[in-house]
Amino acid sequence: MGLSNALSGGIILFGITYVVFTFGGFTDTAASFSGVSTQASDLESKLIKTSIDVAIESTPGTDTTFNFDITNSNLEKLWDFENFDVIITYDSSGTTHTVTQTFDSVCPPVSGEWCISSWTGDVIDPKILNNGETITITTEIANSLQSSTDLIVIISTPNGVVASATRTV
Repeated sequence: MGLSNALSGGIILFGITYVVFTFGGFTDTAASFSGVSTQASDLESKLIKTSIDVAIESTPGTDTTFNFDITNSNLEKLWDFENFDVIITYDSSGTTHTVTQTFDSVCPPVSGEWCISSWTGDVIDPKILNNGETITITTEIANSLQSSTDLIVIISTPNGVVASATRTV
């Protein structure tokens, strides 16, 4: 009788231990799924709250340096300018060029770079682009702009929202 009780107890203890460790794996998986779901919801919320407007206010002429404006037109605050994508398409001497510019915190920029030359309405959080605030971007391209052609500026925020502007040079 003692041996059968010991065997029964061992089998029951093994079963309980197996269930506890198996359930622990399920909770890890459930917690991991919950974390991914939260990250996806946060990204969706940021996408819904992000909107920018791009404008090339004045005709740039045929220089290699020109300005354009970015206005935050929604609730998401923008400040990670190093991770903005700035793509410019322009014609020079009959050749179409498409270039990606990189951010430089110091103005004036050198060829292939862009910088923030001024802030308009920056009253809430200094150096953070809030709703209704505008930054003026100065950029330097490698070749002179060709007159009577289109200049296209495309901006993408770090969370993937894209806006563009076109202006005839």
